Amino acid sequence: MNLEPQKTTSEIRNHGGLARVLASLTILALAVLTILVVLEVIPRSAFTEMASKTAMIAGVCVVSVLAIGLLSKR
Repeated sequence: MNLEPQKTTSEIRNHGGLARVLASLTILALAVLTILVVLEVIPRSAFTEMASKTAMIAGVCVVSVLAIGLLSKR
């Protein structure tokens, strides 16, 4: 006898949708940052100083999205 409630497919889809939204926001943020550097709104010298921080933030976002995606499959 299983007393745990079963997840419905809509709950699983919601978690997958959240992972897609987070991935989309990460991609959009990096695209906006790149556009601002190309248009020289942000000077390249300032960007090179922050490039490692930007890469770390992107890495954290990617790992978070992957973790959410893996958790939503269970």
